[in-house]
Amino acid sequence: MIKKLGRYDILSVLGRGSMGVVYKGVDPQIGKLVAIKTMNPKTMRQKDMQERFYREGSLLGQLQHKNLITVYNVGTDGDICYIAMEFLDGISLDRILERKEPIPLPRILRIVKQVCEGVHAAHKKNITHRDLKPANIFIMEDGLVKVLDFGVARLQDSDLTNSGMLLGTINYIAPEQITGLTIDHRADIFSLGVILYEMLSGANPFLSRNVSKTMVKIVNESPPTLKDIPDDLALIVQTALQKNREHRYRDFQEMARQLDKVLRKVDKPNPAGHDPHKELMNKMVNERIDAIKDHIRRESFDQAATGLEQLTRLKPDHPSVDDLRIRLDRARRKTRDKKTYEDKFNQETLKKANQYMVERHYVRAVESCDKVLILDPENKDARVIRATCLRKMERFLEQAKAE
Repeated sequence: MIKKLGRYDILSVLGRGSMGVVYKGVDPQIGKLVAIKTMNPKTMRQKDMQERFYREGSLLGQLQHKNLITVYNVGTDGDICYIAMEFLDGISLDRILERKEPIPLPRILRIVKQVCEGVHAAHKKNITHRDLKPANIFIMEDGLVKVLDFGVARLQDSDLTNSGMLLGTINYIAPEQITGLTIDHRADIFSLGVILYEMLSGANPFLSRNVSKTMVKIVNESPPTLKDIPDDLALIVQTALQKNREHRYRDFQEMARQLDKVLRKVDKPNPAGHDPHKELMNKMVNERIDAIKDHIRRESFDQAATGLEQLTRLKPDHPSVDDLRIRLDRARRKTRDKKTYEDKFNQETLKKANQYMVERHYVRAVESCDKVLILDPENKDARVIRATCLRKMERFLEQAKAE
């Protein structure tokens, strides 16, 4: 595994695919975790794939919204091209759907509404995603949704891709992406309609035995009617999945407003004062606080800082935020001071050990080295001096025995 890309230190591999590798890294200058997406050098030799890769970085760099992943940097290191973006802690929607477990309706509505808001921000910049699917929707631990992977996104006026080219994951694309019409933002509305249907029913409405049958369903067939959902939610799904894009929502803002109306109806607090959502929020906050304190105790300061950043987003006005920040800063200073003291102590003790060795006081030299190795077990100088003194003591004893 590579150790560095640009200015970023590589910590681990997050995922591998035919296109390339995604790494977990850290910016050593500010201690911030990042996800670094790279493209396979062989793939990068294909001009259209190079343009697609750099376009993704360029497009995301233009977008700033809480529901869109943030890009920090696009660069090259040798023959590796990379995009450095924010590191996300949570789970992708496709992993949730793979569990085949019912998702609470309020949670479904919150997720889809946030996708609407994030992609609408891209649409306002004349950027169409064109590959909305569960794998590209990421739910963080605090419930914040991030839309990922604008790799096949297209600027409204760009001629980089042909309008009739079939891009995106087949199960979620709009009919016009199959029939060859010029693609606009309403294709994303259809894709999100498919995702919403799947979240409500547990099954993709158009998935068939092979690609051609799936395409025929998308273009010609209406999905089975959903049961046991509010009528106004059924209307939202129906409107988003209209074959004729002129009959879909004008934009995601309109769709988000309708979702919000349904959410307010189904997510009312219990009349007796029991509010499950509030209880869940309090539980998440308390768990996050305990985790941060534990990281500080174990001197895992990067993890503590990441947890504190998440807590701040989750509950910025929580009284523990400032206290934990002070604790973290104090612990970092204490650790730095301790390290400085230990380094100074080790240098002075090793100097004495070396002097003892020169003067043939081998026992004292070994004792001094042991003091250093307690603080720094991997100290090479202490190991060398200690081993040398032990050898000299063994020779001395052998000579004495021979005499």
